[in-house]
Amino acid sequence: MPAETVLVGSISHETNTFADGLTTREDFQKRRERFGEEVRAELAGTNTGVGGVIELAAEENVTLIPSVVASATPGATVERDTYEYYRDRLLADVREHRDDLDGIVLPLHGAMVVEGSHDGEGPLVSSIRDVGGDELPITVTLDLHGNVTDELIRESDAVIAYETYPHVDMATTGRRGLDVLLGMIRGNRSPVMHIERPPLSPVTPTQNTREGPMAEVMEHARRLEERDSIIKVNVFPGFSRSDVPSMGFSIPVVADDDPDAAKVASRDLAAKVWEMRDEFVGDFPEPKEAVSRSIELASELDEDDGPVVLADVGDNPGGGGAADGTTVLRELIEQRATNAGMAIIRDPEVVETCVRTGVGRRVSVTLGGKTDDRHGEPIEGLDGYVKGITDGEFLNYGPKGTNTRNHLGRTVRLQCGVDDEIEVIVTENRVQPADTEIWRHVGIQPERLSILVVKSTNHYRADYEPRASHVIPVNSPGLAAMDPRQFDHQHIRHPKYPIDPMDGSEYPDW
Repeated sequence: MPAETVLVGSISHETNTFADGLTTREDFQKRRERFGEEVRAELAGTNTGVGGVIELAAEENVTLIPSVVASATPGATVERDTYEYYRDRLLADVREHRDDLDGIVLPLHGAMVVEGSHDGEGPLVSSIRDVGGDELPITVTLDLHGNVTDELIRESDAVIAYETYPHVDMATTGRRGLDVLLGMIRGNRSPVMHIERPPLSPVTPTQNTREGPMAEVMEHARRLEERDSIIKVNVFPGFSRSDVPSMGFSIPVVADDDPDAAKVASRDLAAKVWEMRDEFVGDFPEPKEAVSRSIELASELDEDDGPVVLADVGDNPGGGGAADGTTVLRELIEQRATNAGMAIIRDPEVVETCVRTGVGRRVSVTLGGKTDDRHGEPIEGLDGYVKGITDGEFLNYGPKGTNTRNHLGRTVRLQCGVDDEIEVIVTENRVQPADTEIWRHVGIQPERLSILVVKSTNHYRADYEPRASHVIPVNSPGLAAMDPRQFDHQHIRHPKYPIDPMDGSEYPDW
């Protein structure tokens, strides 16, 4: 039997519409831009959606045509010209290979917003339909933070989401997306979808799928998948830092030629989520309290205990944060923390000063707080010691994004605070420090520090939590702030809990 021919392409961005400026092609190039066979060379063997597609295609003897893979660090709205450049490259490949294609699999994100539009993914799949035709099977894999639009559901044959946050199942999800596609191509599956939207936007640390309410929701979703004809029960808590009509919780269910089964399962889970809505509104300490608590806990650690890990949630670059927020670092300095570390502060000016000054010398700098006024004031007159300088290049070895590359730009290990007891990783680029290798690449063994601060919301848990004695999510200010009530949404659908007061009687509405 001839091998199936499948095209894979990915244009991926988690858009924070509250961030200033635009995300341009240069931003994509800083993280990942690959074309054609470069895709296979870069992503084969990685824990990414495309990596999973490559892996299963090889196992199933599928002829895989890699098109475009472009991904930028979460940030501002995607520039229209940049989006159209990648879209047109993808469409050109679809046109070139149209007569040979049996299907297309698209590992996307689900929360991309493009200049002049509230949706990036829906129109992208629509444009592929215009070229490939309505009969060409198309499956889409998404980050569970997708704000899923009706157009995306309508134009895709099946949507498959990550099941974990931290996202440790990206390759697995890519495999699932291709598996469903192959089932369609081989005549074994006829997927249909139904989506429900409970009016909820969870506080972000409560979206952790390892424990708490989201773990319970995911367990229920897996039980629903045991029903006849159910292919996939997708759970999307959404991305609250994106001011678009589709922002919020959604539950698209994929069934095999059984729309009623999809509807029943989707409504079953939507009703459960709504019943649990108050569990998705947490209470977390602000920087002063969190640092004080971490110092207290660190003082009680035994020699073999792991560090206390603080998550500087509000300045998470993985949610669009500036990565130069100073609120937690300032508290570490003022409260005289010792044996502590901060990853990261993005400050190209300070990097340049330290590089010019050289390793082994002292500097006086104004650090951080330079992007805007939402992440804390600059720390002025900071005295520090330049301990090391790197090129900022390293691989992830932890469970999230395994074997993928990081590009921090020039990076400085700067020691400051009382007796230079605070290690700060200062970078040129915004990168979420979700993998502990970021410390080792500058010469720090993170397990030997008493307090670790990482600018991350939940992804850090995959690699840090097994090493930590305590984990404290910090309710810090910034573009990635944890509570949706901290943003001035103008375009979302109302009412939506907890942004709007709701007593529970408004939903379900069927």
